[in-house]
Amino acid sequence: MNTKVSEIVAYLNKFANPALAYDWDNVGFQIGDGGQNVNKILLSLDVSENAINKAIAENCDMIISHHPFIFRAIKKITNPLYLKLIKNDIAVYCAHTNLDVVKGGVNTILAEKLGLEIKEFISNESGSNLVHVAVYVPKKNADQVAKAVINVGAGKVENYTECFSKTEIISQFKPEESSNPAIGKIGKVEVVEEIKLEFVTESVILDKVLRAMIKAHPYEVPIYALYPQNESRNYGLGLIGKLQKPIKMRDFAQNVKTALKAPYITLWPANESTDNLIQTIAVCGGTGGSLINKLHGRADLFVSADFTYHTIIDSKIPLIDAGHFYTENPVLEVLRKLLGKFDCEVIELNSNEHEISKLEVL
Repeated sequence: MNTKVSEIVAYLNKFANPALAYDWDNVGFQIGDGGQNVNKILLSLDVSENAINKAIAENCDMIISHHPFIFRAIKKITNPLYLKLIKNDIAVYCAHTNLDVVKGGVNTILAEKLGLEIKEFISNESGSNLVHVAVYVPKKNADQVAKAVINVGAGKVENYTECFSKTEIISQFKPEESSNPAIGKIGKVEVVEEIKLEFVTESVILDKVLRAMIKAHPYEVPIYALYPQNESRNYGLGLIGKLQKPIKMRDFAQNVKTALKAPYITLWPANESTDNLIQTIAVCGGTGGSLINKLHGRADLFVSADFTYHTIIDSKIPLIDAGHFYTENPVLEVLRKLLGKFDCEVIELNSNEHEISKLEVL
């Protein structure tokens, strides 16, 4: 059975909805023909020249990467890398900040690699907010409407699903001449026992939820209201977790280096002794300096990358910079597992084949 590019794109989008990406980001299907068959896929953190050359040499039909290949709008297609991909019929799909903020994504696998039991997000930043929905339904139809929106993902708050409230009310309406009422007669006031059904949903799936709700609702014109809420707690940037038992800071730093196969790391003890025991650890794959101020009193140490000089010396919490590549590259394992449902061969651009391998540690 042939697997199409469009099938892989749809499946990955379901795991990491592109709408969860930040406004400045550019994610999703970027190059190729959705109807093309896929027999072999290359996974890479970047769609780099090395990655493209390997994809061509290995007869890959698709590259799936974390970092976007096309990041800003382009006005012409003359870049040799674009042309190589097009000439060799290689499709490109990227999942970036949308893969950062989902459970099971970049930060989940990073936390697991470091032996952490995950507790919470550092920040609930994402491209989604919660929306409170209230809809008025005839009493006998309330369960069918509730079931319809549950089936498309509404009513979920962190680890709880099917979260609703139901209030019995008495409503009235009068159908006019051009109406087609499910209940009542034209020109007469109808009094109905209804349920005010209330639930929350993610803004990224709101349209889908409303379509399902309206389809399941018996009324010609359902009455509902939308109330924007705060940040969603179902997604977030960075994670805080806990080690099974305390460990010396210097020993944990060595464990990070080993677990991520990093050639070197940097440790900032923040005026603490590296012999101090630590247990609660925060992590963020890639650039995480903006999260430091959210960690005071919440973690003993923060593992991330790309800390600037002033970020380091101003930090009151110990920091480990393990490198952008090494904190994010483990997500390729997640992508490989997701692609296991398709009848495709999956290969990876190894760390020694990545451009980062050209760096010399002197």
